[in-house]
Order: sequence, then structure tokens, then C-alpha cells
Amino acid sequence: MIFHEMLWIFKSLFHFKFSRQITILYLCIFFSLPIASQVLPSEPSLVVAPIQGPINTEFQEFAPTMTPDAKTLYFYSKRSNRGYTEIFKSERKKDGTWDFPEEVDVLNSPFDDQSPFISRDGKTLLLSSNRDGSVEVMLPDGKVGISRDLYVSNWNGKNWSKPVALPAPINTDDIEENPHLLGDTLLFTRYPFGKPNLAKIYFSQYKGEKWSAPKLLPSPINDNYATIAAAFNDDGTILFFSSNRPGGYGGFDLYMAKIDGDSFTDVENLGDPINSGEDEAYIIFQQVKKTFLFCRRVDGRSFDLFTASVPKQENIVQKKLEETKKISLDSVYFERASSVLKPESSVSLDAIVDYLHENSDKKMKVIGHTDLTGTFDDNMKLSKERADSVKQYLVSKGIDPKRILTEGKGPTQPMVQGTDEASSKKNRRTEFVLIDP
Repeated sequence: MIFHEMLWIFKSLFHFKFSRQITILYLCIFFSLPIASQVLPSEPSLVVAPIQGPINTEFQEFAPTMTPDAKTLYFYSKRSNRGYTEIFKSERKKDGTWDFPEEVDVLNSPFDDQSPFISRDGKTLLLSSNRDGSVEVMLPDGKVGISRDLYVSNWNGKNWSKPVALPAPINTDDIEENPHLLGDTLLFTRYPFGKPNLAKIYFSQYKGEKWSAPKLLPSPINDNYATIAAAFNDDGTILFFSSNRPGGYGGFDLYMAKIDGDSFTDVENLGDPINSGEDEAYIIFQQVKKTFLFCRRVDGRSFDLFTASVPKQENIVQKKLEETKKISLDSVYFERASSVLKPESSVSLDAIVDYLHENSDKKMKVIGHTDLTGTFDDNMKLSKERADSVKQYLVSKGIDPKRILTEGKGPTQPMVQGTDEASSKKNRRTEFVLIDP
């Protein structure tokens, strides 16, 4: 189903009366909600507010990113007495607000450290810095400047490693900042030293154990105006970015575009209440909490961190797992007589992904079941292959493969006896069982 058809059906079914842009945002959130939680409020609304807790100050806060379990927030700010921007982290408290942030010493240097980004699996952190070792730039006045380059740090289960510079051709004598990584594709902002008005979005792909030469994202993402801080949604189907192109609400506004192969279509200004008469930049979507985080310039002074979220819906999948330690889903679909997952399975499976990210100490067994048609041996093999396919999906969403076991039960544990289609549908199911760590 194409994007506009989904949008039209969504709007006509529920008679939403707010802007098309906010309908699109709500659509993004709705289609990532667990299947059992898709009971829409009669008056859906997007709640936009400063992030809760002692995060925002009179100084600039920018570039929010979270760990996959949504329990730790990273950002950068210039609030210490060192006179440079530094990376901070804050822990989510039980009431949902954020604790007082602390500097992340291993990531910071005696110079500017900015733009932290944590990968979907939580094992990689990218940042921008002009620390010792960054590329030197000969300035027009004959002085030597230090560009900001991209660095990478890895998580060993307890701590981040000391950041290491990405190689050329990623880092140059231009400024590289605002990194974002999905799979093997790296997005980042680049502009000549001292000329942020010329900022553009570049991308590079990791192939054959090296990064490809960065290329500009095509029009309509990059144009004759500044474009910064691009980010994918979790599935790589939507691109968010910030631009000061004409027609916006303020200086820099937030936009989104549909990704269609190598092209970008349906560019939309996110509109009110996301954009305002001030500047907005750097929006990301946090899958577990179904929350957008973005930056807004407040009262013409500095950027603060904001959130945009839809009022939380009940997560039946999580409730069932907590109560009974297992759940059986017949809404995980495969191609006929195959272990290939159908796209519509992602809604149910993403509920499992969210649970596992939010409960990082849990392990799970995925059990495949078939109907009573076909041969016993074929069904036993198929059920195991389907369980393995589900595991691969979970792993592709950042779940550690060591946390997932698989088993195929074939036709040995039917829900009902019978080979008619109604019975077969009940018997073809995927079971998720929590196991001891």
C-alpha cells in the first residue's frame, strides 16, 4: 500500500481534523505501535513539551540520543567551566523524568565534543569533535584551525571505549557533525570551516570493510539552503532533516520525506506544534517510548531539548508477558509453505522488540508451530526455520542474538484439532516464552 493511500485511509476512517503534517507523524507512530495497542483515542493529539527533568539550562542543549532501552539519554551542552561543548548523559527515573546529567568522561576531550548518536543495537556511539588528531585547516588569514571530525566509540557491556577517528574519506578539512547510522549507511552534516550556511547532508556506506566516498543526498533533501542533521526512522522508510528553506515557520524547520529506493518523495514540513517561529533541528524517533525528541531554540537564545509524543496506549503484549511469561501470536505471517516473513508481521514483532529493549535482562525462546496439514518432517523443519526467521528479525532490530533461543514444534502441539482453514489459522502461530537468564 503506497504512502498516500495509507494516509487517505487513515484520515477517512478516523476523521482527523488536524494538519496533514501531524497526521503523518501520528501515522508513523501508529504503525509502529503493538497490534494489541492500536485502539485510537477519539481525539488523538501530539503532546509537545520541554523534556522533563533538569536537562535544559540557559546554555545550549543539542543532539539527543537514547540507548535502545530508552533508559539513558545522551546529549551535548556547553555548561561546564571548561569553555567547550561536552557530552552528557542522564538516567530515566521511575516517574519518567530525567535525573541530573553528568559528563561522560571517556567520550569527552579538552576540546569540543558534540553530536552523540547511539546505534540501534546500543553497541556503537558516534560523535563529532575537534580534539587532538582532528584534521587541520589552513584559514584565509594564515592561521591554522582544527576541523570537527567524526569519531566512533564501542560499548563493551559496561563502558564506552576511547573514541577513534573515522578514516578519510569521511573526515576532511571541512566540518563533519550530526552523525546518524542505520545498518551500513552513515548520514552526516558537512560544511566548510566557519560557513554553516553552506551545510549539506552526505551519506556513506560501509562495504568491504571500508567506507565509500561520501555523496550528497539528492534533491529535494539538499537544495540551495542549509540542510542539517538528517536521521532515518527505525525501518529506514522515512528521513527527517532540518532546513532553513523558504516557506517554513521560523528559521530552521523540521521536515520529513518518504524514502523510495534511491529517491526522496513527499517532502513535508512537520508544521505546528513541532515547528515554531524559532529554530528547530535534529529530530529522532525513540521506538520503545514512541516518542520524538528534537531541539528548539527558546526565546531566541539557545537550543533546548523537547519531546513530542502521543498519549501512551496499553501494551497488551508487554502485560501478557509480565503476567504469564509467555504469549502466543497468530499475527506473525509467513509466505505460504515458507519461512519468509510477510511485511505485516512487523507490527506484532515490533511489540516484542520493544519489550526486549525495555527489559534488557530478559531472554526469550521463540517457538514455531504449524498446522496439521502436510508431512510431519516437513512441518518440523518449517517450524524451526520460521522461528529462526523471527529471531533474525529481532536481531535486525538491535536485540542481542544471545538473548534469543529458537525451537520448532511443528504440528505436535495444536491449539485445535482439524485441517480446515479456521483451525489451521489457529494452529499456525509463533510463541514467545521468557526463560531464566
